[in-house]
Amino acid sequence: MRKMILAMMAVAAIGFTSCNNKTAKTDVAIDSTSFVEEASSAELAGIDAENLTKELGEKIAANNPEAVQTVIQQAKDKIAEYVAQGDAEAAKIYQAKINAFLTENAEKIKAVVGENNEAVTSLITAIAAVPAETAEAAEGAVDAVKEGADAAVKAAKEDAQKKVDEAVDAQKKKAAEAVDAQKKKAAETIDNAAADAKKKLGL
Repeated sequence: MRKMILAMMAVAAIGFTSCNNKTAKTDVAIDSTSFVEEASSAELAGIDAENLTKELGEKIAANNPEAVQTVIQQAKDKIAEYVAQGDAEAAKIYQAKINAFLTENAEKIKAVVGENNEAVTSLITAIAAVPAETAEAAEGAVDAVKEGADAAVKAAKEDAQKKVDEAVDAQKKKAAEAVDAQKKKAAETIDNAAADAKKKLGL
């Protein structure tokens, strides 16, 4: 009887441990998902680039020229997608990893696709040229925004100054009119007083 109880306790302990392991795995999965959700587009671009270079390495190892060209084309298209989205940082990071791999494995790629494969050469050249184009586009956009902002600030200042000047002129005119009215009223009062005095004196 005692042996049976010990055996049942052992089974229960194993089951409990199994549940704990499942819970731990679930926690890890949740944390991983959370990381992906919080990762920036640039970080995700780096991960995508690493996955693609891994795939490209496999195609090179398999000595498959068509597949190698297809994967390189995918890399070029992905960079173009980042650029079209205006995400220059992600495009640069993705391109840098891809270009580094292509440069490091240039001889292997040539051995697979052939020395004079113009299509692949054109793709690799296009990928290598992306950073400068992206940087120029980004700088141009920043300059345009800055110029637009400066022009808007200048116009706002000029408009504000114009309104201030108009308000000051209006106040000056109003004050001058008030002074003139007071002067006129004072003159009339003096004239009336003088007329009354003359009348009393019989003049």
